[in-house]
Amino acid sequence: MKLEFVSDETLMDLRTNYNAYKENYYNKDNQWFDDYFKESGRVIESKIEFDMPELNYNEDYAISDRENVKLIYNALKDLNVSQATQERLWSGLAHLQFRDFTYYRLKKELQNKNDKRINTAVFFKNGKKRSLFVHIIARLWWVGYMTYDESNRENPYWLTDFFCEKDFSARSVVFFASNLTSNPNITKGILRTLKRWQNSGISIKRDHFVQANKYLNVVGGAMILDMLSIEEVEEMVDSYLRKYYGVEVVMEEGKKLKV
Repeated sequence: MKLEFVSDETLMDLRTNYNAYKENYYNKDNQWFDDYFKESGRVIESKIEFDMPELNYNEDYAISDRENVKLIYNALKDLNVSQATQERLWSGLAHLQFRDFTYYRLKKELQNKNDKRINTAVFFKNGKKRSLFVHIIARLWWVGYMTYDESNRENPYWLTDFFCEKDFSARSVVFFASNLTSNPNITKGILRTLKRWQNSGISIKRDHFVQANKYLNVVGGAMILDMLSIEEVEEMVDSYLRKYYGVEVVMEEGKKLKV
């Protein structure tokens, strides 16, 4: 099947006139949406072909978010970064081909008529970079893109599993919304370090992600981080975090350390 966008005019209409249309969201009125998008010029069919994934609809979002990151990224791997930053793509998917997922993921928000969250979930309302990790579908692709490790042939999603194991929504915004973590090498270097810490017996918390970001932001003022390899980032972050948390021994698999 071909990937569908909404036109710029349609996107503007949906955003601007949300208050006039919101009851159709609350009521999950598929007939209204189908009729609306049948109007000429509302939908643009792209040249991008993809296989529609069977998404995970588990009641526990901690399970479904992790699995849907993999499913969405696998299905849409052919997207380039420029395409994947477009609101009309992700908003289009939320309203068209992935509308059932939108209803599922926003079940409570639709029931409670939480207009603020509904808007940020299907439109870009937080600035482009942050919005990519707040939008309910865009964030799945982007977390997949940033954590996919093709060097691990047995399980290229090992870092994805680690990142998504808890606090997915909060972690996505805290970790990826900075310009620093736009570089997959930096992302993977940090995640490899934290995964190794976890394997050594340390419970990884949000502060570990925050401190790693803070450190590299400071270092970025004195050197070009984009030139670093994953291994170099991993070594730098590991060294800094051990000093910051007072861990004086070398991190090794199986060694029990407490922070």
